[in-house]
Amino acid sequence: MKLTWYIASILAVSLILINNPKAEGFGGIGNQSQLFSYTRSTQKNLLILTILATSAFMFLTIILTSHFNL
Repeated sequence: MKLTWYIASILAVSLILINNPKAEGFGGIGNQSQLFSYTRSTQKNLLILTILATSAFMFLTIILTSHFNL
């Protein structure tokens, strides 16, 4: 159960960092800005994945701290 929690936390943090609107994203890495150009549908999908990963992390945090074993 904790392994799932760790994976959800790493996924959530990674997606949040990718979705940061103030950062240049992966475009600042060399000349590879064309590879990581985001369309509106890509941004929407990343937002949905971020919400799901964050929700999974919060749910698992509540389950693990309440000592409720599934």
